[in-house]
Amino acid sequence: MQTTKSIKGQRREELFNDRWLMVFGILLAGIGFPILFGINSNNSSFYFVLITSVLVTAISWWLSRRFGLILWKRFPWSKSPILHILIVIAYILVFTTLIIGLVFLINLLVDGPTTDYWQRNKNFHLVILLVFVFSVLIHEAVNLFFLWKKELTRVADLEKENIQSKFEALKNQVNPHFLFNSLGTLSSLINTDQQKAVEYVNEFSKTYRYLLEVDNNQIVTLAEEMAFVESYVFLQKIRHADGFVFNMNIDPRLYSAYVLPLSLQMLVENALKHNTTSSASPLVISLVSDAERMVLLMKNNLQPRTNGNSTKIGLKNLELRYAGFAGKSISVLKTDDEFIVEIPIIISE
Repeated sequence: MQTTKSIKGQRREELFNDRWLMVFGILLAGIGFPILFGINSNNSSFYFVLITSVLVTAISWWLSRRFGLILWKRFPWSKSPILHILIVIAYILVFTTLIIGLVFLINLLVDGPTTDYWQRNKNFHLVILLVFVFSVLIHEAVNLFFLWKKELTRVADLEKENIQSKFEALKNQVNPHFLFNSLGTLSSLINTDQQKAVEYVNEFSKTYRYLLEVDNNQIVTLAEEMAFVESYVFLQKIRHADGFVFNMNIDPRLYSAYVLPLSLQMLVENALKHNTTSSASPLVISLVSDAERMVLLMKNNLQPRTNGNSTKIGLKNLELRYAGFAGKSISVLKTDDEFIVEIPIIISE
């Protein structure tokens, strides 16, 4: 965690760098552009033009800096690039016109009306235009650079979160509680129903085979994930008996579409973890599809356990995985009697 002192030091460093950029930019544009357009020391108005150019550059630089802060806050490049560009062009035209008009008014008050004013000062007016363009482009370039840098950092962070959450998802399925509960259920079945015990072992092996197979897969078909969920649900129904009901209604046209591995199973496990199950009041989980909106909906009735609050780590990991890989978000809706999670379906391009 950064201390207050280190944060202040960081701010001072950023301000220091910004000041040096401002000084360098103002001198470069304010002195460079007049000389570039042939205004030299032999001209009688050389120093007046030079001083005026530096002052105009300083004003335009400050205005462009303030303008850039407001523009990037209200109309960020990532959300509305066309509008952003149009506003920049309008800003340059409006403020250039105002500054040129101000310079013309000053000349008019000092020298009086002249017939060749615009011809004599066309280069100086062009310098003013270039100064505004230069100052705006510098700030736009700086903001775009930091936006690009921020995006690279975000992608790297999401990739890291994706890997970590995937590992956590896999680890949670093989945790000692799951193994202990599964083996305990199997032990009970062996003594009471050996045929059922054989089925249980088969579904148990399918579950772990899938976990091993998808270890390096970023996406799986919906049909594959559904088969895995069915095996997992079979194990849970043996354990919870009549206290757990699972319904699945998926449009067959979506079987070849994709989802993130372990996503549906995690939602089933999440519902079982945070709700009570009993034959008198069974937990009902339903998985349905919405082909038009290309989403899956996992629903369950609410009958929360009393031992502790949910940390929502599973849902957060799932959200990070979808954001990192597919650039999509999940949706969570909780009513008085139902909990619904909406997962987007991924279409392979």
